Amino acid sequence: MKTFFAMPRHPVPFSRAACLSLVATAALLLAPQGVDGQARAGRASTLTVVSDDNYPPYVFRDADGNLKGILPDEWALWEQKTGVKVNLKAMDWIEAQRVMREGNADVIDTIFLTDERARLYDFTPPYAQIQVPVFAHKTLGGIGDIASLKGFTIGVKAGDAVIGHLTGHGIHTLKEYPSYESIIQAAKNQEIRVFSVDEPAAVYFMYKHGIAHEFRQCFVLYTGEFHRAVAKNRADMLNLVQSGFNQISRREYRAIERKWIGSPFLLREIADQWGVYILLAVAIIVVLMAGNAYLSHRVRVQTAELHRALEELRQSQARLQSILKVAPVGIGVIADRRFLEVNDMFCRMSGYSNEEVVGQSSRLFYASQEDFERIGKLFFEQIAKDGFGALEAPIRHRSGRMMCWWLSGTPIDPARPAAGFIFAAQDITDRKKTEEERLHYERKMQESQKLESLGMLAGGIAHDFNNLLAAIMGNIDLALISLPKESPAREDILAAVNATKRAADLVQQMLAYSGRGHTVATLLDIPATFGMFLDQIKDNMPKNATLNLNLPESLPAIEADVEQLRLVVMNLVSNAAEALETRQGTIGISAGTVDSSQLSPSHLWPRETLPAGPYVYIEVADTGIGIPAERIPRIFDPFFSTKFTGRGLGLPAVLGILRGHKGAIQIESTPGKGTTVRALFPAAPPDAELPS
Repeated sequence: MKTFFAMPRHPVPFSRAACLSLVATAALLLAPQGVDGQARAGRASTLTVVSDDNYPPYVFRDADGNLKGILPDEWALWEQKTGVKVNLKAMDWIEAQRVMREGNADVIDTIFLTDERARLYDFTPPYAQIQVPVFAHKTLGGIGDIASLKGFTIGVKAGDAVIGHLTGHGIHTLKEYPSYESIIQAAKNQEIRVFSVDEPAAVYFMYKHGIAHEFRQCFVLYTGEFHRAVAKNRADMLNLVQSGFNQISRREYRAIERKWIGSPFLLREIADQWGVYILLAVAIIVVLMAGNAYLSHRVRVQTAELHRALEELRQSQARLQSILKVAPVGIGVIADRRFLEVNDMFCRMSGYSNEEVVGQSSRLFYASQEDFERIGKLFFEQIAKDGFGALEAPIRHRSGRMMCWWLSGTPIDPARPAAGFIFAAQDITDRKKTEEERLHYERKMQESQKLESLGMLAGGIAHDFNNLLAAIMGNIDLALISLPKESPAREDILAAVNATKRAADLVQQMLAYSGRGHTVATLLDIPATFGMFLDQIKDNMPKNATLNLNLPESLPAIEADVEQLRLVVMNLVSNAAEALETRQGTIGISAGTVDSSQLSPSHLWPRETLPAGPYVYIEVADTGIGIPAERIPRIFDPFFSTKFTGRGLGLPAVLGILRGHKGAIQIESTPGKGTTVRALFPAAPPDAELPS
């Protein structure tokens, strides 16, 4: 437990009730003991004390369940001083209060003084100050005062004084827990994101349960004081309790606190132990000062030299200010992440004036607390490792727009990093944008070169293969003509014919991908053309698929090859059917128009801007398995397939056909929900006439 969690025991400001309690105690000490008073004090052979069960470092249980901490040690010392046996019972705080109210205990410890409790108990003077803060999850912002707590569920300890404080300010959304540790455990389990726990116990349990880095202290509600209290009008008991603690010396109190809190460097302790030596040292210093008086005339001689040095320093500072003014980069000095000085260029870069920046936290320039903490952590890690830090940082301009700065800095004095850092800042926003555009065009060029190379390869192979297939099919046809109908080889040759036709279809897809397929472009009406494809579409629909056809009666015409349009539609429908696998699903086919300005380039292939104007789209949507996002860019590679079976040429062929028609393909897919594919064709001019 760190020393800063311990609140000072002496002195502690007294409340009005505590002062009255002291007066009553003093009166009892000075007044003669009557027979009744002596009898009442004499009957206190055993004192039952109740307190909170789990309030480190004041009281808590070790691994064996034994009570440990400051209060058990102090009550044990009290027992030695008074000769009265103490029965210390620690329990849940609300249970301790109940036991005390029912008269089953003589003293209640670790209690705050409130107006309600003052009507039930008499209190000793306070012996410790305790801060009562509000903690919130690090992802929550905007909690800075008690009014900002409204609407949040706040974890509190049952019976705690903070409940009255919060409800008195209109905060009623409270969730009570039996102990502070149970509150921290609930926060760890993400049951609550805001809670109030007294600071000493909060820090102990947050580190114990490993959530100290997940929660931050937002603000302190108030500072309370620990008292010990007895039942109302029990002045004899109050006198017995306080007189016993008055017998404990300050040295004994400090020994107990050092045991459980630590040993801070205290000037008073040094004075107690070394006072005589300090006085002796002071005397020696006085003697030395008297002996050094004769040097005063030399000081006067050197004063003139100092004035000259100061003048040179002033001139040097003036030159430095001039350099800062004309420097082409932002320069500043920062300490504890607050600006001490910035130059004019820094102000021009950020949009803030010098007066708006100096004295402010650098948090001003970050869009989020996460960015502020991340950049600071990286920068100071570099400083600690290399003595110099340099990194890119997202900076928010005064207008709100985001920029990218290159920050570099070093300590003013490497031996004293706390003295501050000097840094330089360069606005590299435009450079970053230019670099990103260059990379974008490089990727487009590489993709184009790859597609061109694959297209040439596929076209060359398909062209030669097509010639071979023509010879094969011609010879097979001749063989069928000369073969008797009853020949058993006829069935095998017919199977070869079907296989050759499928190979020819594959060749046509390869030629379509390469852009070397035979095309006869005519003006086509999409609804009418679909009537030609409908029977073939229905024949290719699996039994587990339901077809939804939604075609408008009228659409702009497109200039396209009808056979290649059929190949596009059939490939998209075939892919949609395979995406359903064996599950029941729906395949929807629709058409419409869209302007190129409404299309996102990130979902278009090829990845290039389409010429402005209207486009007619044919959309095929399925409710199948979908495509993972990382696989979508590869589905247009020849022979790449997401299925166990399939040639992997369907979508590349579709892309080749659309590229040849100066169109594009748009794909959106969600794994487990389905895929939507749009084939986009440039719309023909409105005055174009369809063939009769």
